[in-house]
Amino acid sequence: METKIYEASLTGDIQALNALLQQDQLILDRLSLTGFNETPLHIAAMRGHHHFATVLLTQNPKLAIALDSQRRTPLHLASANGSLEMVQELVRAGGQDACCFRDQDGLTPLHLAARNEHLEVVKALVQANSDAAKEISETGETVLHMCVSYNCMESLKVLMELWNEDELAKITDHGGNTLLHAAVINKQTQILNYLLSIPSIKANGNAVNRLGSTALDVLDQCPRDLKSLEAREILMESGVMRANDLRPLPKPSHSLMKPSQNNRKGFLSRTWARYVNDDHHWIEKQRGILIVAALVVAGMSFYSGINPPGGTITDTQNGRYSLGNAVQTEVDMDQFDQFVMYNSFTMISSLGIIVVLISGLPLRNKFWMWVLMLGTMFTMVCMVATYLRSLSMMAPDGYVDGASVWICLIWMLGCGVIALIHTVFFVVWVVMKLSKCRMPETNIKGNEDVGEV
Repeated sequence: METKIYEASLTGDIQALNALLQQDQLILDRLSLTGFNETPLHIAAMRGHHHFATVLLTQNPKLAIALDSQRRTPLHLASANGSLEMVQELVRAGGQDACCFRDQDGLTPLHLAARNEHLEVVKALVQANSDAAKEISETGETVLHMCVSYNCMESLKVLMELWNEDELAKITDHGGNTLLHAAVINKQTQILNYLLSIPSIKANGNAVNRLGSTALDVLDQCPRDLKSLEAREILMESGVMRANDLRPLPKPSHSLMKPSQNNRKGFLSRTWARYVNDDHHWIEKQRGILIVAALVVAGMSFYSGINPPGGTITDTQNGRYSLGNAVQTEVDMDQFDQFVMYNSFTMISSLGIIVVLISGLPLRNKFWMWVLMLGTMFTMVCMVATYLRSLSMMAPDGYVDGASVWICLIWMLGCGVIALIHTVFFVVWVVMKLSKCRMPETNIKGNEDVGEV
């Protein structure tokens, strides 16, 4: 008989339902003992059989708060389908507490109605229980954050009327993300424009989340595409800044030293502080570009190695073709050996840079930054040396214009000076680190000597 009532709920057959109730008045009370995943009211709510549901609720109002296998009430299903009359009937039977029931995903009927933009149902649920709109889901977001995530603009507008402007600007999820953060994370540019048209939200646009990031900082961490570029332009036009730009600048310290000495010391101090404190975060962001540049250099070196200046000579041996020999080997083997050596250094050092970049090593670590910098300088020096040797091989009698030679030599010298400066800074930094590590041991020994005395 229980099977027949489920069959009646599928078609909304009220006559069949009444006939079953006349045969057994307790049939609805025994539904909890059956093995079905849903009650007949769940099925009627999904199918939109309003009159059928009314009869069921008249006989057994407790069905309004019955749960299915996914902990959904009939109100969940009716709200998701946008059945306004069904929702109103279920709210009358189940009371305002029915609006706050959560399914296994932590969603209330209002969440489902808002996500599907059933605006009349949203208004009915809010009117029945306005506190349901301020419930926070198990994922830590409010219903407003969910509307932003799913790009439900109309539902967002309806629900935002429950808060005043000052409250809207300060609403956050468990991560401290405002509605502006949520719009940026999901790159909802239309909603972003709408939120920034509200004065209080725009005035609070530089609010930071629990990680200390503004909406613009969050956008910088997202993959770059056309949507992110559009969102960045919208934020910057509205005056949204990065968290680092919001920090007050340190007050300039006054010194009694002479101006020339003060300027000289300030320049050295700033240079040293920049080396010690700079986190090199920019190179982490440009890792992909550096990999491409190193691949291009390695590819050029590979091509130059198998296609040397002057080309190759293809010869036959015993009637078979052999690989071509470089023309330069027939002229001056020493110059060709130097060309191959410089070109090989360029290719291997470029590949070494690629290995460092793709290995996932933290580039903000000063050791790997130093290694990467030395490898880059060495690669550029080898490229210039290969270029000079190629010119010498192609020029008559090995003559190369003096200006070209001097320009290349100055460039190589500049690379060496830069590498030397960074090496000196790195060595000094290492020495200071080691001395700081030994200081606690020295202090402990000193304290022990004092105690003995």
